[in-house]
Amino acid sequence: MELNFLNIASLFYIFASLILIVFLLSSDTRGRLSNIMLSLYLLLTIQDNGSQFTSIYIYEQWPIIGMLISQTTFLIIPSLYLFVKSSVYSDFRLRYSSLLHAGPMIIFNLLLIPVYYKPLIDNPEQNWVDLVSTAYFVKLIYISIHTQIFVYYIFIFRMLLKYRNILLENYASPKLDNYKWLFQFISILFFAELIATVKNIYRFGDNEFLYSVFVVIVNILVVIIIFWLVIKALKKPELFIGVNANTIPVNQMIKEIEENTDDNFDEELSGYKEIIKKLENHMKVNEPFMDSSLSVYDLAKQINVPSRDLSIAINHIVKKHFFDYVNEYRIKKAMEIFKNTNDEKLTVLEVLYEVGFNSKSSFNTAFKKFTGTTPSEFKKKASNSAA
Repeated sequence: MELNFLNIASLFYIFASLILIVFLLSSDTRGRLSNIMLSLYLLLTIQDNGSQFTSIYIYEQWPIIGMLISQTTFLIIPSLYLFVKSSVYSDFRLRYSSLLHAGPMIIFNLLLIPVYYKPLIDNPEQNWVDLVSTAYFVKLIYISIHTQIFVYYIFIFRMLLKYRNILLENYASPKLDNYKWLFQFISILFFAELIATVKNIYRFGDNEFLYSVFVVIVNILVVIIIFWLVIKALKKPELFIGVNANTIPVNQMIKEIEENTDDNFDEELSGYKEIIKKLENHMKVNEPFMDSSLSVYDLAKQINVPSRDLSIAINHIVKKHFFDYVNEYRIKKAMEIFKNTNDEKLTVLEVLYEVGFNSKSSFNTAFKKFTGTTPSEFKKKASNSAA
């Protein structure tokens, strides 16, 4: 077999994917379902990206087995969906209903029985290429796969949006950083799928040059993605921190209250104002925001109120995400330290850790959002004023 650019790119992808699979299945978090589903996704993409090897080494000898292997392409996007779901929800488990995701592959194989499998069983000498070379057959496969892909991506992005809202409403910790990475990863994969779709449109057109260009782009992109994923996994084995599947966004809680409240809704919410008073006193006196892993559940225990009520009070009454609410206290504390310190050697890094942040980038972003200036600039002005 001739080794051209596409074959070399596929081999790089296969090599990097296998390294990541071994890492995921042998790390301290190997028992996590998200690791298993990501490994399955990578394994299936290895088959898809190495299809040229399958057509040469398997189809020629075992055309029925080759087709069965090729149809696992229908499982790629469902495995990605289940990976995202198991990453987002810490209590997600596979059930018998999860087998429904294999439905498209099963249906397509049933459709192949009269046009592919049966003719080959009846006449093993028949050339399998003749059976799959008709335009309608190839087009049907690609249209089905790309339709499935875009439908699943709609559900994936909706899930991520809900995940982001839940994190903002309930956590003031690095959990949001995990969402950002997951969103970036899925967005890049989606962009690669868009290019692959355009590539396959040209596949059935007359422009062989543009088809070849897009094939090269897709192969380069998937290699970059997988190497980026390997590096990220090596730097941070626990990539994702999920939330409980029963956690719902505050707007959904409010909707449920409105539906179940017979009296005036404003009166129903008046009790939450008392919670806010209790919370603000606790924040000023005890400074719980200094805990970098603080969540709405921790804070609710500290002031002895239900976490659901506290989440509604902050996110609906105060009209701030819990994430922003806590960070505002942290920024005020950092400003106070910068203004009152006499230690010229005190660094921004020391201050951000002291007030509850554990990332310089998130501290800089939050500080500038609240003050309009960077921590370094504020510190410098504070020092000049003190002098």
